[in-house]
Amino acid sequence: MGEDMIDRDLLLNAMREDRELRHKLRMLDAVIQFDLDGESFDLHVRGGEPVAVVDASDAPSATISAPRSFWDRALVREPARGYETLSVGGMHGAIIDAPFHDLAAPYQGAFQRMFVVLREAVAGKPERSGEKVEPYRSTDSAVGRYAFVRNGDREARVYYEEAGVGPTPLVLQHTAGADGRQYRHMLANPELQRRFRMIAWDLPFHGRSLPPIGERWWEEAYRPTKAELMDWCVAIAAALRIERPIFLGTSVGGQLALDLAAHHADRFRAFVSVNGWYEIVSRGPYDNEIHRHPRTSTDYFASRILAATAPSAPEAAAQEVYWVYRSNFPGVYAGDNDYFMNEHDLREDGHLIDATKTPVHVVTGEYDGSMLFPQHGGESVARHIPGVRFHELPGLGHFAPSDDPVRFCEAIIPILDEIVAASSNF
Repeated sequence: MGEDMIDRDLLLNAMREDRELRHKLRMLDAVIQFDLDGESFDLHVRGGEPVAVVDASDAPSATISAPRSFWDRALVREPARGYETLSVGGMHGAIIDAPFHDLAAPYQGAFQRMFVVLREAVAGKPERSGEKVEPYRSTDSAVGRYAFVRNGDREARVYYEEAGVGPTPLVLQHTAGADGRQYRHMLANPELQRRFRMIAWDLPFHGRSLPPIGERWWEEAYRPTKAELMDWCVAIAAALRIERPIFLGTSVGGQLALDLAAHHADRFRAFVSVNGWYEIVSRGPYDNEIHRHPRTSTDYFASRILAATAPSAPEAAAQEVYWVYRSNFPGVYAGDNDYFMNEHDLREDGHLIDATKTPVHVVTGEYDGSMLFPQHGGESVARHIPGVRFHELPGLGHFAPSDDPVRFCEAIIPILDEIVAASSNF
């Protein structure tokens, strides 16, 4: 990108024509400054409508800024990994400077979308995967049920969905603050149905599973421990009489796959950690209280999650990830993320994993954030723990089972077939 490459009339027209951006700007009056480190301009928004792109002012309502090195790699049609969104770009110096509770949080989706519109106005739209909205419509036959699950002295009414007639049970663990809807495409995939009996559950506090019975959950924040989350997984599998299933989890579920492999391997046939990490703790503690603050809009984390979907994922599927996250109870994401960011640490208990006895596979999307930190992410699990298999999935991201389900199913079936073959004698 050269000097003064932004055609302001073209950009304003793109902002005005983008229905998603206009929806996310609703009711906003603000001046948003773009500082491209050598080229700056203001976007004026009135009543939620982009009205002008003009010379930069001295007192904008908010500023989107980054070093020129970021913009040169981000404002291209196919940006490099780590430059594809404003959210991920934070590790390269991209900043949204705005009053947090009044502007940055409630309009996080608008800021993220502005960046996308800017890039597409400069460089054009990238190609996405096939946009077939319901790829497995004819085999979408999952059945939902409830079960009362006892976990020590606690009990919860847990919702789960089940599909498939295969001989091998496969349980599917959702991500932080989300629920089993993320696996609806896997449940409907005919090849997986033929191979497996699949069960996707909602942990207590998530989706259609309510908090544990008799607990005064309204008096305190949701703060599960690592042991508590593992124990619920074991308890649900036991309550549903699932004999030694393969455990596949994504994100928080990916961390749980690895921790269960260390502490409860005897209950499972194998583990598949999708976008799990070796450890994140050494990068510094993450303060999830920002997600519990009463004035923090749930759009803040949900829009950042939308920005973490793969750039080539079908748009409707990526937006569904956003929907699922915003439809769960506020504060549940924060509680799960406490564990994801601050408690999972295989430097402490990774030595307990025996992958020669119980197979462990780490599956990481090319655009997952952990790929930018190979010394901490999935690659490091395989590097430090003998027998763990690592797989990088080209073009896929953090939410691969839900934001690009066809490509994920195509990639995961051979891995699952390998696990079944390798674990048949265990």
